[in-house]
Amino acid sequence: MANRRQHIIELAADVVYRQGFKGTSVENVLEIAGVGKGNFYHYFRSKDELGVAIITEIEKWFSGPSGDEMFAATKSPETRLKDYVAYVGQNRHRDNRGDPLGNLAAELGDIEPFAKPLRRAVSALLDRFEALVSEYALERGASVDARAVARELAAQIHGLSTLYKVDRDDSGFDRGLERCEDILRDAVPAKAQAQSQTPLTRTE
Repeated sequence: MANRRQHIIELAADVVYRQGFKGTSVENVLEIAGVGKGNFYHYFRSKDELGVAIITEIEKWFSGPSGDEMFAATKSPETRLKDYVAYVGQNRHRDNRGDPLGNLAAELGDIEPFAKPLRRAVSALLDRFEALVSEYALERGASVDARAVARELAAQIHGLSTLYKVDRDDSGFDRGLERCEDILRDAVPAKAQAQSQTPLTRTE
């Protein structure tokens, strides 16, 4: 039973990614999932409940085993960021319809019952970025608002995905993703760089 429900969620998520939530009907989901209406309503009381389930799966990706692997503590903070940037870049080049989380946030971010689970999903992503920024700052002996830097990184990566969906500018998208490492370095200067140099006293 759980496997069938999960199967419907995964197939529906792909349809929603391509058509938007409002542009996806229950009939679209039934057709692609190969289930009857009665079977669908056995697992979901409504289309909205399915939408919440799709968003919850995105949150689980960031907060669960997939996120643990992508942002593994055994990797350096820079490698974690590079791996995530590469993952996003590969997915967008393969199927450029925007970013799944970004699309849903733009369409449903202020609408219940979707707003709260979307906030949880975004928070799960920011938690991953905040952790790597905090560790990076600790290594460099710097003091930084890690959550603010995490938001800047998320805005750069996922904002670029939205722009790329519209302008299809391959080189602009790739250059923007490459900037993420610079954003991290610029936001978290090494302690030696952050401290002002004490001028030498000249003796006559």
